[in-house]
Amino acid sequence: MDRSVIILSSLVAGSRVGGGVSAAVLTGAGYTPEHVPTVIFGRHPGLGAPGGGAVPDTVFAGALDGLLAHGAHIRSSAILTGYFASAEQVRAAAAFIETAKAANPGIFVLVDPICGDGVADGTAGGLYVKRETAEAIAARLVPLADLITPNAFELAFLTGQPVTDTASARTASSTLAKPVLVTSVPEGTDRLAVLLTDGKASCSASVDRLEGVPHGTGDLLAALALVARLEGDTGQALCEHVTRACERVIRSSLEARSHDLLLSALS
Repeated sequence: MDRSVIILSSLVAGSRVGGGVSAAVLTGAGYTPEHVPTVIFGRHPGLGAPGGGAVPDTVFAGALDGLLAHGAHIRSSAILTGYFASAEQVRAAAAFIETAKAANPGIFVLVDPICGDGVADGTAGGLYVKRETAEAIAARLVPLADLITPNAFELAFLTGQPVTDTASARTASSTLAKPVLVTSVPEGTDRLAVLLTDGKASCSASVDRLEGVPHGTGDLLAALALVARLEGDTGQALCEHVTRACERVIRSSLEARSHDLLLSALS
């Protein structure tokens, strides 16, 4: 294996979100990103009409076939999945990962199950992808993951259990039978926790709840977690590292009144 990582996620040209953030973090850590986009937007949809659109399912699947033909799945250290535009893209990604794992059993798979946000009770109101896409992520990608990085809402959606504090997040995570790094877990009224659960062990770190945080923090944390895991961090060391790194970027962005994450704060 070499220091390349395959990214299956969004490409948003004018906003520091999605696969672009993943690629930047990986590049900064000395890895080579190989990014297959699921959508091509001009900016984050939360800022208004994003322009562009979804990559057609056949184009996305064809790009994955090209990576297989090139042997990328054999030499790569990891696969990171993020935003998907359709259930068919998810199915193509799952088939690609299955082929990669068969040929390269040591490849590490991180699934960021991007599907929604909001009240952490798993209700459909917080989904911002089609339900069939979210359900495909749960059914096809989560079982293939070596680490899952949902936010509190997404964990509730995946498990069907409410996630309202660290105790309920720990209980919900344990039902997935996978290592889970869950973010945005309420801790009192003014703190948010990041909780890592791996088997019977768990650890957490927390930060102040801040207003006006730029889009892309979940993408940032997932990429940081992947790098940390590839570099050998586990447990509390991983949890603290990714939490503090995200906090530095967020505070730097807020101080600069930036609509985007200032990734320079990582250096």
